[in-house]
Amino acid sequence: LYDAHVAAGARMVDFHGWQMPVQYEGIIAEVDRVRTKGGLFDLCHMGRLVLRGPDREALMNRVFSGRTAKLAHGRAKYGFLLNEAGFPIDDVLVYRDVDEIHIVINATGREADPAWVRAQCEAGGFDATVEDVSDDQAMIAIQGPVSEMTLQPLCGADLSGVPYYGFCHAPVADVPCLIARTGYTGEDGFELFCPKADAMQVWEAVLASGKSLGVEPIGLGARDLLRLEAGMPLYGQEINLEINPLEADLSFGLGLKRADTIGIPALVAAKAAGLARRAISLEAKGGRVARTGCRVLSDGAEIGIVTSGGYSPTLEKNIARALVNAEYADEGKTLDIEIRGKGHPFTVVPAPFYTRPR
Repeated sequence: LYDAHVAAGARMVDFHGWQMPVQYEGIIAEVDRVRTKGGLFDLCHMGRLVLRGPDREALMNRVFSGRTAKLAHGRAKYGFLLNEAGFPIDDVLVYRDVDEIHIVINATGREADPAWVRAQCEAGGFDATVEDVSDDQAMIAIQGPVSEMTLQPLCGADLSGVPYYGFCHAPVADVPCLIARTGYTGEDGFELFCPKADAMQVWEAVLASGKSLGVEPIGLGARDLLRLEAGMPLYGQEINLEINPLEADLSFGLGLKRADTIGIPALVAAKAAGLARRAISLEAKGGRVARTGCRVLSDGAEIGIVTSGGYSPTLEKNIARALVNAEYADEGKTLDIEIRGKGHPFTVVPAPFYTRPR
């Protein structure tokens, strides 16, 4: 979709080897557009795996941390690929289809994740295949209050019947797609998986359908702020090979009773021992913006670090997520974030910062 971005006046940046749009009309305006109307996102940089074969579900249960016992066909689940110590190799979405399982991975994991899943398949003797379809598929998202109205005229399925974290197969602009009611913004919306050769056709059709509703393309800058407002983690910052999902307040992505899943026994032991660190949300009205890596202080002593931060145009506040010593994680507590050598007061608040109206 590179040519479409350039034609639309996007400012392009390198993102893990991909030339991606960081913004079009401006990050603040783009956040507001998604919150109030709708925006179209290029997600082709994300990786996509497909598991097939008689043992595909057994393999999924071996490598995927989420609770899947009650996951119906046509539904999706958030979770992790964990190493033996319980730290996430990646955070992923799993889509349980009738004859196959789709796994969406991060751009940072496009090389390592497929190799790791294949290695677990071979080590466990599973009768399954792991196909990396990242270079064959495009992935596009429409997000915001007008998403369903934008997509429905192009779609061969009744989208009102697709639940949150559900999906279906249907044509969009005459292109066969997997249509998932998932996203990374905190708004209603859909993610579309289609053949790479048809990406431009789908992109242009969705933009044309949503033009009268205010839909415009949105860049990575706004996407990052949107997910931060909605309390969604970014791999490499909120979670990584040194921050586990329990510390990051992401236990909803864990099936802790699944002792046969890689990494789960280590997390069960960590929970029983008690967590020394906890993720918190912080906000301030005015002042300087906190950024990733800023130190969190209490009475001048370092007690944690900011994992993500920025200015929230939706809330008109400076917001941040941080990992701190557990005894400082209580809501209502005031902590300082060191910004350019000076401490600035922030208050610990509930997560997420923003929840869309229902």
